[in-house]
Amino acid sequence: MKDEEGKYGVIVCSRCKTPKTALLINQTTKCHQCGKKLILKKMKIHYRTDSKEEASWAIGRMNAEMSGGELPEKEDNKKERDPHVKASQEAEIADNEKERLEIISRVLSEELGSFKVDDVKRVYKLLGKENIEDLEEKIKRLEEIYEPEEGVFRSV
Repeated sequence: MKDEEGKYGVIVCSRCKTPKTALLINQTTKCHQCGKKLILKKMKIHYRTDSKEEASWAIGRMNAEMSGGELPEKEDNKKERDPHVKASQEAEIADNEKERLEIISRVLSEELGSFKVDDVKRVYKLLGKENIEDLEEKIKRLEEIYEPEEGVFRSV
């Protein structure tokens, strides 16, 4: 399916009426609430976007509309957050070094597609951690990270 309008869509489960983000290149998805298999070509796409964050905003808006609550307003002038800043903010909650590195790797992969050791070092500097030894080896030892080319990493 070639979709020029957006790779993420917001659909509503036909059984339980729960809004859900769907990756539109897939043919089917499963409702996380009731478990029903949803065939995307038969579903109404309520909102299309290239951004997962924007799709999440749309789900919040749909939930508010369906419950009769106050609608969240989208900020048009919202600055795009630097992926490194976003990764450092999410990694602050990590309990240990391995978990911190997994969070950083996941966020950088989501935001940049792939990342290098320098990207991780930049995040560590934002966290106030300057002395990072063997960072590349630690990244390679993570189970959910692979190296598509030398020095370039991606989260699975």
